Amino acid sequence: MASFEYRGGRIFYEEMGSGIPLVFIHPPGMGSAVFECQKPLSGWFRVILPDLSGHGRSPVCQTNISIGRYANEIAALLDSLKIERAAVLGYSAGGLIAQEFALTYPERAAALILASGYPEVQSAAFKYEHLAGMYMIKHHPDILIPLLAASHTRDHAYRARLAEHMELADKQIWFQFYGQSLHYSCTDRLKELKAPLLLMYGSRDFANQHIRSYKKHIDCQSAVIKKVAHQLPTKKWQAFNQVILGFLFSEAKI
Repeated sequence: MASFEYRGGRIFYEEMGSGIPLVFIHPPGMGSAVFECQKPLSGWFRVILPDLSGHGRSPVCQTNISIGRYANEIAALLDSLKIERAAVLGYSAGGLIAQEFALTYPERAAALILASGYPEVQSAAFKYEHLAGMYMIKHHPDILIPLLAASHTRDHAYRARLAEHMELADKQIWFQFYGQSLHYSCTDRLKELKAPLLLMYGSRDFANQHIRSYKKHIDCQSAVIKKVAHQLPTKKWQAFNQVILGFLFSEAKI
């Protein structure tokens, strides 16, 4: 993996391919390994897979993280690569960072893709899902990590790689990321988004109710992939990648 210096530490990332830069932003704890199945997109795009600070191979660079500070990390990553504009894709809570990046740096976001994303935690069930994650990573990471890995793939080798990568994450940073995701909201700013927006959900994911929330505030495209819940990048990666291809070729302007 390549890396660049950031706030006294280093941010590690993988980079492959050429064309439109496409940055993938992972959810709490999972690191860049969750996007292993998106590497084939490097045949069309310049795929960039960072480990946010405190995740994967990237050490803790800031002891108090926030969605905004992680958006700044993405901007610093682009600066290090001398990239002015990029498409950004956020998966699950990683989508909060992608949205914050597109809102804070509108001139740098060529396109915004949210996979199983949301602008804020709205329902009680979703709130308790975040609280459960915080409890588990604080008290039972040895249970949470294999559960997350198993929920993302049936491939035992890939499951092991996911778990190994998650083990590298700083557990306090992981806990904070859950907490920041629980309390973040950009709903009132959605109308300020300038980048073309694509929403992607699984047909079995209760998060797909957020399509209505987004469309109240902004024009956007949406795609619902059948026979899958939340884990689009790993469980339905072929369809997921195909939708990304079509959207970026149509909408992304560098």
